[in-house]
Amino acid sequence: MTKSGKPTIKDLAEKAGVSKTAVSFAFNSPERISSETYQRIMEIAEKMGYSPDPVARILAKRETKSIGILLPQSIPETFQNPYITEILRGIGSVCDREGLSILVLSPFKGIIAHTILNAAVDGLVIIGVTGTSDVHAVCRQRNMPYVTIDAGQSSDYVNVGIDDKSAARKLTEMLLEHGHRRICVCTLEPISTDLTDTASSETMQARRAGIFEAARHELAENAGAVYFVDTGATYERAYQIALQELKRKDRPTAVCCMAAIQAYGFYRAVRDVGLSIPEDVSVVTFDALPMSSVLYPQLTAVNQPGFEKGEAAAGLLVKLIAGEACRSVVLDSDIWAGNSVAAVNG
Repeated sequence: MTKSGKPTIKDLAEKAGVSKTAVSFAFNSPERISSETYQRIMEIAEKMGYSPDPVARILAKRETKSIGILLPQSIPETFQNPYITEILRGIGSVCDREGLSILVLSPFKGIIAHTILNAAVDGLVIIGVTGTSDVHAVCRQRNMPYVTIDAGQSSDYVNVGIDDKSAARKLTEMLLEHGHRRICVCTLEPISTDLTDTASSETMQARRAGIFEAARHELAENAGAVYFVDTGATYERAYQIALQELKRKDRPTAVCCMAAIQAYGFYRAVRDVGLSIPEDVSVVTFDALPMSSVLYPQLTAVNQPGFEKGEAAAGLLVKLIAGEACRSVVLDSDIWAGNSVAAVNG
C-alpha cells in the first residue's frame, strides 16, 4: 500500500497469486496472458480499488498512446468551420482503429511553440500552418513526429492536401465563362492583389496563383475584375462583410469563397438585402460539405475531401511514430456543380 492507502501493483500481484509482470500484461497487453488469468486479475483489481497510474505508465513506456491535433485558430473559432470537423472525423476514425486518444490543441495565448513544447502526445497532426512557420522547427526540436494538412507541398515535411492552384483556377474559369468581371474572392487572411506579395499560407498562395492564372487577361484590362476581401473563417464575420459588399454600387456579380462557412454567410446576406442566387449573385466555394446540399440553390463547390484528408494524415502519423518513412499525399478533388452559378444578369 502507498502512504495514501492506495494499493500497488505488488499488492495486486500477491493477492491474485501472479507476478507483477502478469499484472502489467493484464492492463497493457492482455493478449499475452490467458483469459482466465486476465479475468482473475481484473476482478481482484476492482475489489481492491486498484488502477494503474497513467503518468507512471507514460514515463515507463515513453509513449502516451495519444496524438495531438493542432488547430489553426482558437477552439471556438475552429469548431465553427464544418470543413475542420470533417477533418477531425477522419482523424478520429484512424484513432478508433489504432486505439489512440486525441488531444485537441490550439495556440496557447497565440503562441504555437508553447503549445507544442508542452503537449503530452506521441505526434501531431497540424492543420493549416505555413511551410515557413516556426511550428516545423519546434517539432524537430522536440523530435516530434508530425503531419500537416493544407500546408503546401515540401520535401521538408509530410503534408496532405489537394492541388489548390488547379482547383482555384477551375472555379475562376467557371465564373469568367459565365461573363463575370466583378468577382469578390473571400479569403481566410489578408491577401494582396499584387502577385509579387507573399501570402502567409502556401495554400493561399497556390489558390491565388490559380485565380490570377485564370483571370490574367481580364485583370490586364480591369484591375477590379477580381478583388480580395478578408472575411476570416467565421460565419458571422463573413455575413457582416457580405452585407457591406452587396450594398456597394459596384457590388460583385460573383463571389468565390475559400471556405464553405464564408459561403453560408453570403447566402444569408444575399437574402437579407433582397437579392437572389444565382440570378443577381453567383456563389462558389472550396469545401463541398454534406450540409451544403441543403442550401437552396445548391452550392457549387470544390469537393475537398476533408474526411479523407484527416484519415490520410492520421494514418501517416501512425507510421511516422512507428519509425517508418512517409511521403506527402495529394488527394484528388473535383468541382461539384450545384445551381449557384449563372450568367451575369443584364
